[in-house]
Amino acid sequence: MIRIAGAHNPLGARLAERAGFDGVWSSGLEISASHGLPDADILTMSELLATARSMAMAVDLPVVADCDAGYGNASNVMHMIRQYEAAGIAAVSIEDKPFPKLNSFVPGRQELVPTDEFAGKIAAAKAAQRDPDLIVIARIEALIAGWGMAEALRRGEAYAEAGADAVLIHAKGDSPEPILTFLERWRLPVPVVVVPTTYHTISADELYRAGAKMVIYANQGLRASITAISDTFAAILRDGRTTGIETRIAPLSTVFDLQGLARFQQEESRFLHRTGQQARALVLPGDTGSELADPGTTTVAGATVLERQAGTLRRAGVQDISACTDAATATAAGVTVRPAGAAEMLAAMEEQFHGRTIVLASHVLFDPAPLRQLLADTPDIAVLADIGQPASGTAPSITLDAPPVIGRRLSGDRLPRVVAMGAGASGAEFAGAAVLSPKGFAALRDAAAARRADGRPDAGLADLLGDLVASDWPVHAVLVTAGWAELISADDADRIGEHLTREEA
Repeated sequence: MIRIAGAHNPLGARLAERAGFDGVWSSGLEISASHGLPDADILTMSELLATARSMAMAVDLPVVADCDAGYGNASNVMHMIRQYEAAGIAAVSIEDKPFPKLNSFVPGRQELVPTDEFAGKIAAAKAAQRDPDLIVIARIEALIAGWGMAEALRRGEAYAEAGADAVLIHAKGDSPEPILTFLERWRLPVPVVVVPTTYHTISADELYRAGAKMVIYANQGLRASITAISDTFAAILRDGRTTGIETRIAPLSTVFDLQGLARFQQEESRFLHRTGQQARALVLPGDTGSELADPGTTTVAGATVLERQAGTLRRAGVQDISACTDAATATAAGVTVRPAGAAEMLAAMEEQFHGRTIVLASHVLFDPAPLRQLLADTPDIAVLADIGQPASGTAPSITLDAPPVIGRRLSGDRLPRVVAMGAGASGAEFAGAAVLSPKGFAALRDAAAARRADGRPDAGLADLLGDLVASDWPVHAVLVTAGWAELISADDADRIGEHLTREEA
């Protein structure tokens, strides 16, 4: 049994796909209701086609389009077939009512066109199709109109003879008996489709055993959403807040997932080549020499170090920021909280990220300019090196393959390479930031994993970079003379805070 679920937009189609249905019914009733209009051919073919097309683009399932009475006569049907076929629709259903039709469940007029006229529409549809896999379903409304079982069978046989790939027998009573009778008396090899909207007590398996090949649950999704939304809105007005319903509604993460946000971000990082938009940032734990390891709790001039780092990164064009911290201020700053420890944090990061990763030590503050300068260069790994004065003894030291002369140098088009970093190095200070290509990021993650495997203590950023330099990994340096400050003690935080307070004032 092929099971199809009704929908009226791509979100509903994706929900049907995730639930495990075999296809999606582009429901005329649901689409009309979503526009606040009766299902009476008020919407145009173009409007209904646009919705069906958007659903077909959103899911890998086949979409079966409810095409009402074919939007006119046989000529209109031929145009309709070409349009729906071009939109990637797998099947179309046309009913044997005059255009404009009225929804089958509405009391009152339920008229039928002559059998030969509708058979002509089916033949025209098959003549117009170019894709041999397109399915044309002839929908029989004789039971809906009260014309009886014999007329329903006679019409179904005529439509099958005209070329219909399947027939849909429709009924609106609460008993499945008329449908079971039709299936019992149907003798042709053309498959039968059923829509158990009102006779809902019978199961899909029972219908399949009776001879049906496709079941369409045409409008249950719309009806369920009306109930759920009405209850939710009533609860909000009653309670004056949303706390009572938060556990009963989908989290935003589910919405983002259904929107395909992860794929969007992956493609954006791969193909958008604008400074910062292809970059993400990680704030790793501080080096062992700092007393201020958690940037989410250390405050400088009324803001945490993490809040200041996030603000600087965003001014440099980087929006995706993660940090090792338990502080609630991380969420307020729009920073993703990652597992504690460098190895755990690096292992948890997305491997398929195609952009660059800028990594900051948690105890360093920056101006935007040096970070922009770091992002502007493209080696696999580049560190920020301060050559403005001799190494101070607090920040790790760096030795370059071409040392600066009296604190200044011209590098031309070549970035100097780091030949030593940490104990025994000299000539420049590591300024607490590095930028890495996907290849460089993988190397940094491997260095952290190697430390853990060897039983060595978890490391800060400088230690991991020092391991890579020691293993002869090509690490280059972007040279600066200002624009950063490290926080080794609470006194440093106080002094820098006083300076920032004056500058901000």
